[in-house]
Amino acid sequence: MKYRGAAGALMVLLTALAGRPEPSAPSVQAEVQAGLSALQRGDFAAAERHLSAALQLDPTQAKVRANLGLAYYADHQYRRAAQEFEQALRRDPSLQTAKSFLPLSQAAAGDCRQATAGLERGFASDPDVKLRRVFGLSLARCWMEGGNETRAEPVAQKLLAAYPDDPDVLYLAGQLYGRLSSEINLRLMKVAPNSPRAYQLMAAVAATDGNWRGAIDADRHALQLDPTLPGAHLQIAVLTLMHSPDPNAWREALAELQEELKVNPGSAQAHYEIGEAYRKHGQPDAAVAAFRRALELDPNAVPARVGMAKALRQLGRQQEALRALEPARVSAPDDADVHFLLAQLYRDLGRAADAQKETAAFERLQKSPPALPTRDGSQP
Repeated sequence: MKYRGAAGALMVLLTALAGRPEPSAPSVQAEVQAGLSALQRGDFAAAERHLSAALQLDPTQAKVRANLGLAYYADHQYRRAAQEFEQALRRDPSLQTAKSFLPLSQAAAGDCRQATAGLERGFASDPDVKLRRVFGLSLARCWMEGGNETRAEPVAQKLLAAYPDDPDVLYLAGQLYGRLSSEINLRLMKVAPNSPRAYQLMAAVAATDGNWRGAIDADRHALQLDPTLPGAHLQIAVLTLMHSPDPNAWREALAELQEELKVNPGSAQAHYEIGEAYRKHGQPDAAVAAFRRALELDPNAVPARVGMAKALRQLGRQQEALRALEPARVSAPDDADVHFLLAQLYRDLGRAADAQKETAAFERLQKSPPALPTRDGSQP
C-alpha cells in the first residue's frame, strides 16, 4: 500500500465507512446528509453539529450515531466517540463500523484494557487492509504503553511484513526494538555483569560514545575471560584501524584479525578488513586474496567488491576489476562509490560513453541527501 500520510489515509477510510442514512423524516434526512457531506470534506465540527441535530430529532438512528462517532474520532475526541459507538451498538449490535471503531477509540483514549480484545480481532480478521493497519498500530502501542514489549513484537513483525514502507509502522518498530534492545542489555548487565558478553557490551557502548581505548580495554577483558569469544578481536582491529595514531597500528590490527579468523573462520568482515588494510598499505596482491575470500563467504558484500576492484586497478588489471565491480551496480544502484569507480574503470578501458553515464549517475547521487559515511570516513 502506498503511504498517503496519516490524515489523508484517515479521511479516505472515514469516507468509505460512513454509513448511509436510515429511512427517516425529511428533516432528519437533511441533517444527516449535511453531516455526511461535512464529514467527507473534513469539516468535523459541522459534521458533529448536523449529526447531533439529527439525533435530537430521532434518537433511534443507530447508523447516524455511528457516523457521529466517526466524526468525533476524526476530531480526536476519542472518549465521546467511544460513547457514541457504544450507544449505536446497543441499538444495533450488527453495525460493523461501530464494532471496529469502538476499540480504536478506547485505545486512543488510553483505555487499552478495554480495547485490546477488539483490536486483536480487527488486526487478525478485518477485511479492509487500511483498517487492519490502524488496528495493528493501535494494538502495538497499547502493548508498549502497558510495558509489554514482548506482546508488541509479533504485531510489529506482521505490520512490517504487510506495510514495509509505511513511516508510521517503521517509526513504531524503531521505538519498540530500541526499547527491547535496552531492556535486554540491562538484563544482561544484571544477571551476568562479569561475563564476557557483558564486557563485550560495555565495549560496544564505549565505542559508540567515542571512547575507543576504553572499548578496546573492555574487549580485551572479555577475551581474557573467554579467548574463543567471536567478534571481540574484530572489534579491536576495527577500532585500531579507525583511531590509532600509530602508523604501524595496521600490523597490530592484522594480527587481531587473524586471531578472529581462528575463532570464526567464516567471518567475511574479517577478511574484508584484512583486504582493506593491505590495500591501503601498498600490498594489492594480498588485498585481492583477502577480498576474494570475503566475497566467497558473502557474494553480496558491496564494500568487498569495491575494495577488490580498487586493488585490481592498482595492479593494472582493469578488466578483472570491472568484472568484480559490475554486479554491485545491480545490487547497490544508489551507491555513489560504485558509480565513481565504474566511471574510472571505463575511462581506463577507453569506454568514454560508459564512463560518462556512470559519472552522471555519481553526480546525481551526490546531489541527493548525503549517505552515512563509510567506516574509515573515506570519500570515493
